[in-house]
Amino acid sequence: MNKLFVPDYNFHQTLLGGQAFNWELVRDSRGSEIFYGTTQDKLIKIEFGRNPHTGTGDEIFWQTYPKNDDYEFIKKYFRLNIDYKNILLRLKKDEHVAKAMEACPNLRLLSQDFDQTVLSFIVSSFNSIKSIRTRINKMKRDLSEQIRVDGRVFYLFPKTEAIADARLDLLTSHSLGYRAKYIKEASNMLLQSNLAGKTANFDEESTRSELLKLPGVGDKVADCIMVFSLGYDNLTPLDV
Repeated sequence: MNKLFVPDYNFHQTLLGGQAFNWELVRDSRGSEIFYGTTQDKLIKIEFGRNPHTGTGDEIFWQTYPKNDDYEFIKKYFRLNIDYKNILLRLKKDEHVAKAMEACPNLRLLSQDFDQTVLSFIVSSFNSIKSIRTRINKMKRDLSEQIRVDGRVFYLFPKTEAIADARLDLLTSHSLGYRAKYIKEASNMLLQSNLAGKTANFDEESTRSELLKLPGVGDKVADCIMVFSLGYDNLTPLDV
């Protein structure tokens, strides 16, 4: 395991709060909390330590699988290069945002894989966080690779090709309902268009326009994709 100092980071709210649906919180035999998260090619394990200098829980112990010690991924995914304190100082000038910050202290934004974010948020439409995770977990068990860590079997997020090639009735059996058709068609479109690679050259308007062409993607889902995987920090997705 690798050790990392990460102050001002609320992992519980960040990982379980609805911007990602690929994290599981478990407690081991000692009662310690461990997060396991999956991407299309990776399993991430996060444990918590205590900083001997501050006495607070500012340390994490992490590992990636099957490629171990992938710090570049960890740095990008958790956005560890962001000057969070400076952002907070600027945001606190707005009284309404300041109240939100008090309610959700140290909630951070992740930088997630583009295809996975697109497909996850198509599933998310008119669903609770718990239901979204349940549906995605059913899909993972049938369509994705397994990784065994700590005596447990974990399923990665299905690759875009696997979803595109899956039978529609199989996707429907994952409780996706009408979204089964959307996620299959969107997977094919992502593969054919290489949209993930093209977005780097798009401006905000062009990016949103291309996303709205995908079945199951409306304004709110498009904003979520742009914030959670493409770094559009100027946007705020609105939800009921």
